[in-house]
Amino acid sequence: MKKLLIPIAFLLAFMGCNRTKSNPNDVDVKLYTLMDSVFVESEYGDDYAYFTLNADLPITKNDSLRKNILHWMLSDETEDYKTYFENEKDHFFAEEGDEPRSTLESNYTLSEQTDLYVTYISEGFIYTGGAHPMPWYFGTSFSKVDGNIIGYDIFDDPEKLKGIISENIRKQYFEPNNTEEEEYLFEANEPFQLPSNQPWIETDSVVFCYQTYEIAPYSAGAPLCKIAINDLKPYLNEKGKSLFNIEE
Repeated sequence: MKKLLIPIAFLLAFMGCNRTKSNPNDVDVKLYTLMDSVFVESEYGDDYAYFTLNADLPITKNDSLRKNILHWMLSDETEDYKTYFENEKDHFFAEEGDEPRSTLESNYTLSEQTDLYVTYISEGFIYTGGAHPMPWYFGTSFSKVDGNIIGYDIFDDPEKLKGIISENIRKQYFEPNNTEEEEYLFEANEPFQLPSNQPWIETDSVVFCYQTYEIAPYSAGAPLCKIAINDLKPYLNEKGKSLFNIEE
């Protein structure tokens, strides 16, 4: 029996050392789910309206990072996620969701993280009647250096990105689906505008995503393209180069 004590003690000591060396900027999550429904009567019929929320709440020793992720989900004024989301639910049922089968579904998911950044994805849809729901999909990356959102501010001049975005989004998104681009783009022969949402980082690439109706009709969904960091080097400013450890 004594022969087992040394290996076990060594293992416990080793595990303890590993815990003390954990990266304080690592982000774990606690899933918060809020689901509810109300019965709605109207001239169009009787049925339920639905509200669903799933949120990966951040857990990290980096308090600035934690606060910025929470404020992105909620607002700058609060970190009380339970009250905030309950108010969102009540507002939906009282305003937009006052028709049968109205639905609001929201998801905030930790997508990936490295030693440099953590990326969240926000996606969902709202349906309040009519032909189809209105979906959304976008990501947001947070720097593990200062906790701030990483977006257009890592580029020297975001306006200069229009050409490379136009080239890549046509190649990656539209051409594989349909060669008649004019059927899908509102202004097929004009330079693309920048996406209204901030770009985000995903596996050594930056993702540029347009929302429904932003540059194309509903049938095109949310057009996006992923551009490798290496291809974006000429456009990065000092902050971007420092973030990705790119030397001159």
